[in-house]
Amino acid sequence: MALVRGDRDGSLDRVALTLAGFVPFFAYVATASGFAFWLDSGELLAAGVDLDIAHPPGHPLAAIVSRAFAYLPIGPLAFRVAVGQASCAAIAGMFFHRAIVTTMRAQGVRHDLVVLPTAVGASWLATLSYGYWLQAVRPEVYALEAMLLAILIERIVALEARWPTLDVSPLHHAGLALGLGLANHHFMAFLVVPAMLPTLARVVRARGARVLAIFSGAVAAGLSTYLYLPIRASTHPPIDLGHPTDLTSFFWVVSARAYQGTHALEADPLAVRVLDVIVALAEDLHLVTLFVALLGAYVLVRADGARRIGLVWLAVALFGALGRAMLGFVSGNPDALGYLMPTVMAIVALAAAFVGAVTVLLSSDGEDVKPRVKGTEAVTSRDRAPIVGVVLALGFFVVGGWQLRVGAAHASLRSFTATDAFDGPRQRDLPTRAVVVLYGPQTAFRHFSLRAIEASRPDVTVVPMPFLGYPGMVEELVDREPALAGMLRGYLIEGELRQPDVQSLAAERPLLLEMDPRVPISLVETVVPTGLLYGVEPAGAADTDVARGARVREAILERLYRDVGDQLPTSRETREQLVWLHYMDAIFFARVGAREAARTAVTRGLALAPEAAELVALRAALSEEGEGPIDVTSFLVTTPE
Repeated sequence: MALVRGDRDGSLDRVALTLAGFVPFFAYVATASGFAFWLDSGELLAAGVDLDIAHPPGHPLAAIVSRAFAYLPIGPLAFRVAVGQASCAAIAGMFFHRAIVTTMRAQGVRHDLVVLPTAVGASWLATLSYGYWLQAVRPEVYALEAMLLAILIERIVALEARWPTLDVSPLHHAGLALGLGLANHHFMAFLVVPAMLPTLARVVRARGARVLAIFSGAVAAGLSTYLYLPIRASTHPPIDLGHPTDLTSFFWVVSARAYQGTHALEADPLAVRVLDVIVALAEDLHLVTLFVALLGAYVLVRADGARRIGLVWLAVALFGALGRAMLGFVSGNPDALGYLMPTVMAIVALAAAFVGAVTVLLSSDGEDVKPRVKGTEAVTSRDRAPIVGVVLALGFFVVGGWQLRVGAAHASLRSFTATDAFDGPRQRDLPTRAVVVLYGPQTAFRHFSLRAIEASRPDVTVVPMPFLGYPGMVEELVDREPALAGMLRGYLIEGELRQPDVQSLAAERPLLLEMDPRVPISLVETVVPTGLLYGVEPAGAADTDVARGARVREAILERLYRDVGDQLPTSRETREQLVWLHYMDAIFFARVGAREAARTAVTRGLALAPEAAELVALRAALSEEGEGPIDVTSFLVTTPE
């Protein structure tokens, strides 16, 4: 027997749906930045502007959607692409709202005064949380994925609520959303598949193989977006990570083989990683919400009518959390929080189901009350919304509204300009026809971004070391800049840059590199600080060159701190960039024996990260008597991605 007969579409429902979507949308737009964020936002912005091939799995759908929003005649390109993500996040909230309404009506809640405030408040509680909000105000892929998965979940919930029914079109809609989700962020999409499999099996068993064929066709239609990759790669776009022009390279990109085995699966026991995810969810939604969600899951799974819907929400929550934990959760990493967007929605939906269960329970208590006449209609106590249910619904609404204030305080990027402050000394101010060797993925992404949105410094050649192992990357670089052939050939032979090759290139063109633990010690002896990078001296670097470079570096850092200004206390990623910069400066100066400059760099780093163990240990080593270089091997850590 169907739990809900058809979709309601009254005026109150439309008002509630509008509130669920447009309040977050305007909040997102008001807090978006005109500059791309850290992490891979710069690369994804460039991919959208120029229709490039982003890092595996290529994210073709994200590039197409971002390109569409880049045509908007409003603000900088980064802001336009961010508006695209804000739109996706808001649409996800609207479908999530519909799914909650359907869930509560399937529970037997007939009172709009309970259902609609609860659904609106629940949608705000999820979509205005920090982890969710941050995906909506920066160029990324997670808000788009959340929208597709919210559509999928809403369609499955709607079908379960109306089952048995001859209209199985919601399953086909879910199939298309799944295919598109797989073409955007396939891992997140895979995590939602277990929630829909029981529904798919039930419908196919009841309606036959034709339903499965149409569903499979819908999935394939969404997956066809991947054809973008070989088509675009054949035109040699500015960013072509993986060059997927044949089957081998195509599957290398789509399977994200570059990242297989890179996650710290053995860094901590699974239980610790699961706890890490739970802490992140509690910070986003509060422990009370998690507790109420447990109660909601219990009552939904116990309810005969709404059990199937409850299992859908429970599967989304559990598989999403466990899947992220399996990868290894990085505390405070916005990308890791992006993976949890479907989990956040599922937890809040389960919490809302508890309100529905309480309302139904209290409504049932009044069945034996005699009806009283109001006009020409007989009204029983069961027709009136229970006071406790109304209070809980309004409480949900208020909590969701309060989330607007909390989320804005932590997720707003309205005044964010830090990446632009770094871009000056790292790219705009470089010497003419410079070659820049970059070890940090984020630094390379910033170069990609500036080249796309400003057409900045086309004379500068970037050698992105983390991507040299990607198919076709070295060949593409040599084709564009034959002068790099010797240096890159040596790298492929030795696995690191060779001093003679680097100095030979530096004699022809300005050559700068980003300091990193992977820079060979032989190169450290030939470089001096130049801007925020290190310039290679063809004849080697003297102590006087290093001292002069240290003075120039101090002046540039003073300017950088002024430009970053008040963003340091609120931007963890910016602080991490500066800490890493000071740390690598300290390592370099200690290696070459410029101890005073090394102490200054350590002091700057510890001012931002007082508990950084490597900096603390290096400070102790620098405080000892003596002059000359220091063996820094024991202080080296790997480059943050």
